[in-house]
Amino acid sequence: MDYTNLNNEELVRIITETSANDAYDQLFRNIAPIILHEAEMYRGKMMTYDTEDFLQEGQIVAWQIIARGNFKNGRFAAYFGSAIRKHLVNIYRDYTLKNLICISEQEDCRGNITRTMVEADYAKAYREKHRAQCKAWYEKKKASLPPKEKKPPMTREERIRKVVAYQREYYAAHPDKYEERKARERERQRRKQAEQKAMMAAMA
Repeated sequence: MDYTNLNNEELVRIITETSANDAYDQLFRNIAPIILHEAEMYRGKMMTYDTEDFLQEGQIVAWQIIARGNFKNGRFAAYFGSAIRKHLVNIYRDYTLKNLICISEQEDCRGNITRTMVEADYAKAYREKHRAQCKAWYEKKKASLPPKEKKPPMTREERIRKVVAYQREYYAAHPDKYEERKARERERQRRKQAEQKAMMAAMA
């Protein structure tokens, strides 16, 4: 079927009813100039985005509009233009929060390009505001908690009693581990006595 003579609204209706890929391809060819026009102001500012990336973002927005049934009546081009404009604004905002942006380019006589990269002012303000909010939340949370009672440091005798009590409880629950420990201790004693005997024999 030839979709070139259909307008955008008719193409959207066909895509909604039949999910025809050819109809969507024609619709995307119709709205591609809108995507490139809206992306013109961001071209060169986001170094990782090129023309194909902007077109792909436009395809995503178009699919979301059709799949969710957001477009009901009117002109699809106008509705899509507003949606892609907001989408690109959100992408640019997120990009500048994580990356440097290019504000100027200069090319020398040899063709080398020098770019001036800066951090967006509102990105700095956003980070400062976020840090202030986190600090205020932490201070509020800290003030709402009851003060912690500082326990006096344990003495050496208390630490020994605590370790002994833990070992008794552990070995009572794992008698096989206790037998292994006793066997290791007997082996160490045997080796120590053998070393002492060898030393006495060497000195005699």
